Amino acid sequence: MKELLTELAMVESEIPHLETQISQLKHGLYQEHEVIITKEKTPSKQKNPIMQDKQENMVFETKALHFISKAMKGDYTLSDFMSLNETMGNSGALFQEKIPKKSGYFKTRESIVEANLDLPTKSPSSAVIVEKNSQNWHPNKLSENIMKCLHFIFVRLLRTSRAMELEKSSNVTRSMNTPLSSRSFRVENTLNPKSNPQKKLRQQDPYGIFNMEGSIPRDIGPYKNLAMFTSSSMDPNCISTSSSIPLLKKLRVLMSNLQKVDLRVLTYQQKLAFWINMYNACIMHGYLQYGLPDTSEDLLAMTNKATLDVGGNTISAQAMEHHILGKQSTGLKMQEGSDKEDDGEATIRKLYGLESTDRNVMFALCCGTRSSPAVRIYTGDGVSAELEKSKQEYLQASIMVSNTKRIAFPELLLNNMFDFAGDMNSLVQWVCQQLPTSGSLRKSMVDCYRNHNAGKTSSSISVEKIPYDFEFQYLLAM
Repeated sequence: MKELLTELAMVESEIPHLETQISQLKHGLYQEHEVIITKEKTPSKQKNPIMQDKQENMVFETKALHFISKAMKGDYTLSDFMSLNETMGNSGALFQEKIPKKSGYFKTRESIVEANLDLPTKSPSSAVIVEKNSQNWHPNKLSENIMKCLHFIFVRLLRTSRAMELEKSSNVTRSMNTPLSSRSFRVENTLNPKSNPQKKLRQQDPYGIFNMEGSIPRDIGPYKNLAMFTSSSMDPNCISTSSSIPLLKKLRVLMSNLQKVDLRVLTYQQKLAFWINMYNACIMHGYLQYGLPDTSEDLLAMTNKATLDVGGNTISAQAMEHHILGKQSTGLKMQEGSDKEDDGEATIRKLYGLESTDRNVMFALCCGTRSSPAVRIYTGDGVSAELEKSKQEYLQASIMVSNTKRIAFPELLLNNMFDFAGDMNSLVQWVCQQLPTSGSLRKSMVDCYRNHNAGKTSSSISVEKIPYDFEFQYLLAM
C-alpha cells in the first residue's frame, strides 16, 4: 500500500507537467490549423521540411500523451504499444539484439550512444520544466527520490513486459480454442489452469535454494513476495514507450539536482544512506544506459563505466563501493593491479570516504545479479535499522539446510565472513543469532550445530558454498 501511495504521489506530480504539454499541443494544433487555412488561400508551394518535422513531432507527442493518460488508468493493450512503436520507428532503441535467454543478458550496441535516458528530444518546454524543478534538495531526500524514480521505471517495465507476454498467451489460447473468446489479458489464472495449482503450492525461490538436493521446504520470509525482474523484462521497445517517458524526464531532472548537493553538512548515518542509494542508483542507471553485459568481466567494466555527477564530481559505482563505502561485497573481483589508488580515487576517498565501514552494507549493495540482495531505499534517519532488516531478510532467503543436516551459505556471505566471525563455527552461530527465533530455518541450523557437537569432533562444522550467480536479476517490491 505504501509503494502504491508513493507511486500515486509521483503520478500526481507529473499531472501539471502533462496539462502544460496538452495546452502547448492545443496551441500548436491551432497554429497548424491557421497555417493550413493560409495555404489553402495561397498557391501551393513545396513543403517546408522544418514545418513537416514539427507536424510529425506533434503527432508523436499527441499519441504519447494519449497513451500516458490510458496507462495511468490501467486501460492499455498490446495494440497501444504497437501503434506507438510504429510511430517511433527505431529512434528510441537502446539495445541491438537479445542473446539466448539461458544466459540472461542482452548484447549491447557496438557504438553505444551516451546518455540514452535523454530519449525524449529536449525542447523549450523541457528546459522550463528542468528550471522549474531545480531546487535545493536535501541530499538524502534527493537520493531517495532518485531510487524511487528508478524503482518505478523498472516496475513499469516489468508490468509492461508481463502484459505483453500475457496478451501473446491469450492470443495463442484463442487461436487454439475459439475466436469468440474476449477475455481480458488481466485474467491471468484462466490462461493456463493446469500450471496454477503447482504455482500456488510452491513459493517463489529467488536464490534457488529449494533446487538443491534434500533442501528442507520452509518459509523464506519477505523475499517470497518480491517480484523478479529478469532480462526478459529489459525490453528496449518497452523502455522507449511513452509510459516511461515522464519517469525518464523526472529522472533527468533529479540527476541534474544531484550535481549541486553539498554533503559536508551530513552526519555519518546520513552519508551512509546517501551513498548506498547512490551506488544502487548508479548501477540501475547503468543498465538502462548501456544495456546488459554478457559476462562477469563485462559487468565489472560496467560498474566502472556507470557514473553519477555528485556535487560536481563524476564518480563511478566501483569508486563508490571501494573508496567511499569501503566494501567489496558484490561478488565481483577487481582487476589485477586495480587495488592501487590513482590520484582521482584518492581525491574521491578524501572528499567523500566514510569515517568507518558498516559491515551490514554488503546486504544493501545490489549490482543486479541473481545473488544480489533485494533493492531497498535507505533513509538518513533509519539506515541502521533498515540495514539490520535487509541482513535478516537476505539470510532467511539465501541459506539452505538439508534433511541430511547439511548447511549451505551463499558465496557473498562467505567472502565477507571475517566481518562477522573468526571461523566457520562462529559464523554458523552468528547466523543463527540473526534469524527470527520462531523461524524454522533457525531451528534447523541449531539442530545441525548440535548434531555436529554430539559427534565430539574438533573440526569446524562443514558448510557448503552456494556459488555466486551473475545472471541478471533484480528483486523489487511491487
